[in-house]
Amino acid sequence: MYKKIHLPSDSGWQWSRITPFASTIQVDDLIYVSGQNSIDDSGVVLDPGNISAQTRNVFERMKNVLASAGAKLTDLVRLNTYYVFDGEDKDATMFWENMTRVRLEYFPDPGPAATAVRVKGMPYPGQLIQIEGIAVVGKSRESRVRVMPKGHWDWSIPVPLSQGWKVGNRIFVGGQISADCDAKSVAPFDIRAQTQNVYNFIQKVVLDAGANMEDLAHVKICYKAGGEKAKEEYLSEILSVTEEFFRSPGPAVTAFGVDLLYPGLVLEIDAMGLVDPNRRRLTLEGEGSACQSKMLSDGWHAAGEIYVSGQNAMPDKSSLKISTGIEDQAKIVFQRIERILASGNIGMGDITKLNLFFLRGEQGGGFTEDFHKVAEVWEKIAPSTNPSMTAVQTHGLPADGLLFQADCIAINSN
Repeated sequence: MYKKIHLPSDSGWQWSRITPFASTIQVDDLIYVSGQNSIDDSGVVLDPGNISAQTRNVFERMKNVLASAGAKLTDLVRLNTYYVFDGEDKDATMFWENMTRVRLEYFPDPGPAATAVRVKGMPYPGQLIQIEGIAVVGKSRESRVRVMPKGHWDWSIPVPLSQGWKVGNRIFVGGQISADCDAKSVAPFDIRAQTQNVYNFIQKVVLDAGANMEDLAHVKICYKAGGEKAKEEYLSEILSVTEEFFRSPGPAVTAFGVDLLYPGLVLEIDAMGLVDPNRRRLTLEGEGSACQSKMLSDGWHAAGEIYVSGQNAMPDKSSLKISTGIEDQAKIVFQRIERILASGNIGMGDITKLNLFFLRGEQGGGFTEDFHKVAEVWEKIAPSTNPSMTAVQTHGLPADGLLFQADCIAINSN
């Protein structure tokens, strides 16, 4: 039986101060940390424009949140970093390295499986970085195994990060890119070749963890997108290659547009898996998500947990009827998630981690306004439900007209 614990935090401003979301949730040995921010008690962004200072603020916040659960940064097995950089691509690497030098002060050795992608914006003006994570404690912490396949790609500066972690029947695969041991892009701008390279790297991590690709429950695809619109041709090609690496039915997939660090890269993919021979696919018949082919899944139910793919307001690829309002799209998305969870006998109150992805449309308004509108919709659909949460503004979503998508992890607490 799972016991869900909402962890209070006195470490400064938290999502729970003005939204229905928790800073952290613990379920047995798992700790889900919301996206941590460089914001003070009154909601004012600290050190605007200073990536080094904001990164330090975020990690100090994460340290305090983990400490409230009796955990440390050394207990992290998964870490997602979202950052904003509006400068020229040629300067992005220096920006990332400045951020990472601070992160290196906090990364344990060995460190978590990590993904870091450049997004378009954060919920509040002046925010440059947001970091979320999953930590393990207790017996899971004692039995975890680091996965570092030989001959893998490497980072541009020495880091103690891990390519993957095996924790009991769980597998965490860090963000994989098409690069070599010197951090140089392989097959620059070749979307098909890069996707194949990335999945080959993922497969090596999974196999070294003693599992196989079919054990992956969720795959997160961060693909290069330009302007306000997704490069749908990129995503279509990526999903075509995805089908080659998975037997049908495939994993739950979340896809969104980002900008990428190394010149020539067009995607980064990470994954999570659960080894369970009795796992069950969850799909809303006749309601295929816009970013998915028929062989991919809306969700997977395994070992009492459900991983839900990125849900959006487009019923299927042939539909042109996409609601233009952010509130209407959010309502459709959350209702879809509710139905997927119900098909696995899990409710909205069992959601431990919720991820929100936004794209500002041409209807006006800002990201902050959109974020609070979506939070209000959530409170109406799932009152008194307070998962940990991360929200970012993307460079693109899987189809024109989409303003919002969300995915989640839910764990049966009964």
